[in-house]
Amino acid sequence: MSFGIIEVITLLLGLAGFGLQANPRAPTADQALEYAMADADVAAHLDVASVIPGNYKLLGQLADQPQIKASPELQKLVRKAVGEIEGARGVARLATGIDVTADIADATAFVRFVPQAQPIFVVAVHGRFSAANLDKIAKAMGKPATRLDGGVIVGGGSAEPAIALTRSGVLLVGTGDLVRDRLADGWKPPSHDATTSLGTLADAINARPVFAVVLTMSAQARSEAVSHLGTRSFVTDLVTRHKAAAFSMFHDGIGWTWVDSSKSGVDAMELVSNGVVDVLRAGQIAPRGVAKIAMGAIDSYRGASAQVDDLIKHKADIMKLVEAYTGDGNFKVASDKNTRALRLTVRATGKTISEVLPIGLVLPAAIVGFMAARAGAAEAEPMPMMVAPPGPPGPMTAPPPGKPPAPAARPPVKKP
Repeated sequence: MSFGIIEVITLLLGLAGFGLQANPRAPTADQALEYAMADADVAAHLDVASVIPGNYKLLGQLADQPQIKASPELQKLVRKAVGEIEGARGVARLATGIDVTADIADATAFVRFVPQAQPIFVVAVHGRFSAANLDKIAKAMGKPATRLDGGVIVGGGSAEPAIALTRSGVLLVGTGDLVRDRLADGWKPPSHDATTSLGTLADAINARPVFAVVLTMSAQARSEAVSHLGTRSFVTDLVTRHKAAAFSMFHDGIGWTWVDSSKSGVDAMELVSNGVVDVLRAGQIAPRGVAKIAMGAIDSYRGASAQVDDLIKHKADIMKLVEAYTGDGNFKVASDKNTRALRLTVRATGKTISEVLPIGLVLPAAIVGFMAARAGAAEAEPMPMMVAPPGPPGPMTAPPPGKPPAPAARPPVKKP
């Protein structure tokens, strides 16, 4: 099929329900940081349950939505794409016994950079896991599953990656030594109170984000970063000056935290933060304005091309898309600057995240791009070539009359 403007509009209308959901059972900091790395340079947390289950359910129902069903070719393409995704899900479940759309609740990763060596890391994943999953993973990796105190581990030399299941059912993936330390009976979770490097991450997780990333760099990591950035730049100044930086995404907005080492630095970051908010508001209003201008002017080009005429016929649908995927810029902003703690905390909130962060079309656009690629691949698939079978051997050509056939060439004879 040709994936044209009508199919794009129809598909985007069908995807309008996709997004991030609030998770009433979101993990607490105590749960997410049970197996944390106390001195991580970078840490990230993802509440998988807020992203995958709801959107995957909607994806499975996409082909049956009325606007999709109205186009048999588009419905066929959607079913094919969903089938391919379902096939990948089935392969993962067959290899590990884990359903990536239902069995994973959340994951928290910790990374520390090591000079002149590979970073070390550990990822703690909560969900529905069992020893049988480790047995399947071990079989797929071609390595034995070994019991270690109350858990099970696969692989994991001193520096090679390992995967393990703790006695409490948490899946650990990471550098072998780090994973083994966390399986031991004597393991104790590191502190994450306000005075520690994990304190900022704990505050971010307790706010129930969908995603959060925190940067608390060690002196070594700072020096390494500055050596690559140069001596004079805004980014170099931020890396050198900050104590902690965090960015979070919620189902209804975004937030960030900055902890500085000087009052002037906090004041400067407050100004930068206010500017970011202004840009975010403009990023919501500008697309709406551009769309209105375009839809108001497009009638002047009626008849110029079939594509333009299609757009004119679907002006109302296009305006629905703009309203569905952007906001009016009037989201709420709560900003708190603590000059004593040299800490700035900002939270921008709307009805949905797309009313704050102008990425409302990112997921739908990715899916539309995938569909278009599949449609293009189907059109580009070459037709099988029909090869004619070999015919009977032709008649031998006789030499002209009166001329005997030329004798075959004989090799020269060497004289003694």
